[in-house]
Amino acid sequence: MDDTTAGTEEGLGPAKTLETTQVQDQYIKLLLRKIALLEERLPAANNDDHASQKNDRPPEVPVEKEDANEEEEPRYVIIVNKWDPDTGEYKDDDITKSTEQKEIGPKPQSRRAFTFRKSTMLRSRINYIETVVSEAKIESEPLQRLIGTITKGLGAPELVTSLSSPFANLVWTWAEADEEAKKYVESETPDEKQARVDLRELMRIVSTSSGIQQLDQYFKERSFFVEEGTISHAALWTLFPPGTLIVSHPFLGEPQIFTVDSCDYFVREEHTFDLVCFSFDWAGTEFTRVPFEMKIRHWGSNRKSIAELPFYPLEYYTSPVDKNITSEDAIAQLKDQLIARGKKFVKLCTAEKGKQMRTYSGDAHFHAGRSFVNSADDEGMRRSRQDDDSSTSTETGAGGRNSEARYVKRKKVDGTTMVDFASFFEYLSPNTPILGDLSQFRGQLENLSPEKRANPIYMDMYKTHWDRHAPGKTMSDDQYLHCPPRVLGYALKQKKWAQLLVDKLNPPNEADSSVFHNKLQLDPDYKDLVSCSVQAHEYGKNLNAKGESMSLQDFAPDKGKGLVIMLYGHPGVGKTLTAESVALMAGKPLLSVGVSDIGIEGDKVEANLQKVFDLAGKWEAVLLFDEADVFLEARGRGENDLRRNAMVSVLLRVLEYYDGILILTTNRMRSFDIAVQSRIHIAIKYEELVHSQQMAIFKSFLEQLNRKRLVYDYDDLLEWVHRETRKLAFNGRQIRNVVSTAMGIALVDEANGGKLKRSHLIRVVEQTKQFKQDLIAEEELYKRLQKGIS
Repeated sequence: MDDTTAGTEEGLGPAKTLETTQVQDQYIKLLLRKIALLEERLPAANNDDHASQKNDRPPEVPVEKEDANEEEEPRYVIIVNKWDPDTGEYKDDDITKSTEQKEIGPKPQSRRAFTFRKSTMLRSRINYIETVVSEAKIESEPLQRLIGTITKGLGAPELVTSLSSPFANLVWTWAEADEEAKKYVESETPDEKQARVDLRELMRIVSTSSGIQQLDQYFKERSFFVEEGTISHAALWTLFPPGTLIVSHPFLGEPQIFTVDSCDYFVREEHTFDLVCFSFDWAGTEFTRVPFEMKIRHWGSNRKSIAELPFYPLEYYTSPVDKNITSEDAIAQLKDQLIARGKKFVKLCTAEKGKQMRTYSGDAHFHAGRSFVNSADDEGMRRSRQDDDSSTSTETGAGGRNSEARYVKRKKVDGTTMVDFASFFEYLSPNTPILGDLSQFRGQLENLSPEKRANPIYMDMYKTHWDRHAPGKTMSDDQYLHCPPRVLGYALKQKKWAQLLVDKLNPPNEADSSVFHNKLQLDPDYKDLVSCSVQAHEYGKNLNAKGESMSLQDFAPDKGKGLVIMLYGHPGVGKTLTAESVALMAGKPLLSVGVSDIGIEGDKVEANLQKVFDLAGKWEAVLLFDEADVFLEARGRGENDLRRNAMVSVLLRVLEYYDGILILTTNRMRSFDIAVQSRIHIAIKYEELVHSQQMAIFKSFLEQLNRKRLVYDYDDLLEWVHRETRKLAFNGRQIRNVVSTAMGIALVDEANGGKLKRSHLIRVVEQTKQFKQDLIAEEELYKRLQKGIS
């Protein structure tokens, strides 16, 4: 059968004839080129046919081979660099498939697009344990430019000349790269069109035969991840390119936005995934980025919903309340909420001296087990500080806790608090958790060169321009968005440093003198003296037209500016209430301390006392030094008196320069140091309560219960109290305990509807009277025994 027939039978005759002609023409041209080359190489004088044949064949083969190589040079090659145990060297092996050894796409000017190299790294020459590191060397400039355009949002250069495993920038921009690879642009040059084809091939190799097992597995599952909104633990890193906004709930379940700084890539099984991110926080004197390290424990090989992770990209956020709104609307609502919270946070942090007091009602994180003035000096704290050379942060959502996080307790706070970051940092260990149980990351954030810091892309990713942001300087919504849901401060009633919710803090109550004038049982003359002295002290802080203080000045500068009030006498008769009511009347916080807070060790007493007075001065608080007997007794001359003498001397020195209100209380006045006396402005003795005072205290507590409808017959109770208090001789604290205990009994007395009756009071009063009598009898016995011994 001739060629025409064969072509007709197969329906390809004309096309095949044309193709044959073209091949023949090309072959003829090639032969002519070879002949010309041979003629140039042959000597002019040599006409011998044998010599001609001899000189013709050797050059023909290499020339033909060279031209064939030029035609068949692949657009890319795949090389495996592997350890050869026989030679003891690493060797390159070209494993490019024969089907790939061809030109792809339109003919470009550059022949090689990229070289993909898989290098096996021998970790053990005995067991031949190998790891694979892959790298793509990009040789085509149009391909370099195309990849640079796709990954420029991650800080890539304009021309990307190489990519290495795990090809993070390419993986993070995979969707964009896929779109660009498939795009056809009519106006592009052949080389630019070829670059898109080359990119497809590079992506095919990376996604199917990168040599990295975890990466190949990721691409096998990627379609499920995208469709389901899930992720595997091994692929967590693919969610978190630098600059990604993430959502987490590290403090009391409140949402907070962070920006990703860096993260682990593929982690081995059973290992945690670590991520470093930062928020925008107050450092005590300025706002700055504050880094944290978050972790997710290994959960196995199964996929997990991204939105159920302890932290995840903001784009996956959905409303936990309204399931009917779209994710975009939920994100917009969340941003508005967090920006408003951030503005309140900034106002709380930048409140001027004396304006840090806030009322608080809600849960908080306490740093338990620590005395508030010597927390940072605790031996365990010192050890942990010495051991800390990088980070002691804890695991978010995975149950991990560091040694300091054990002291973080969630408790209810209802009372006055002080917002004070600087003192929190000063008095607690550097390892102390500052955001839930997260400690500040002590490692370094991404170290950028000055050029990169000035680059808008890097500035947007890493927010380096947020550092050292002065208070009062204009802030962007993005900065407000990154502010935490908590402030750092001190809970006055609990005497603990705490993390406090921004949304639970409210302005302080107005100055209130009603408790001082109406509830406090104290001689009216004493009340008037204390009230006038407190008002005069505040007035003395004002300056006249010449800029001079309105108060009397000591001969020595800055001395004698404080107001020191001494309250002494029987327990339970109103000394502590006096201090509390003075603070309310002055509209100031009450900072209460005792010997247990200061300690009795000579080398620590002065430092701790100074800390207490510094805090009181910084907060403009009324300082209550309760049960201050040991600091007030006269100094002696014996060796046993050295410690007490030192404590008294320290108090005297600190008192000299304290400019606030100090109230000292004591139940004993056996021996009072003469130097302390000279520094006291007002001294008030508290006698045992008389009948009218007891009656007033009883009535005050019963009125509270009556307003809550918890009293069965209010008038009957008042009549009984009026008659019986003449015989009781109870102090104020005992009266409060009697009423409180009786009310507790009434609440479980179903027969009386849970309301307080006379019978409940009588029952508790009789028990208290018996207890008092027993104590008196024991005291008398002790006195007789002491006399007998002497």
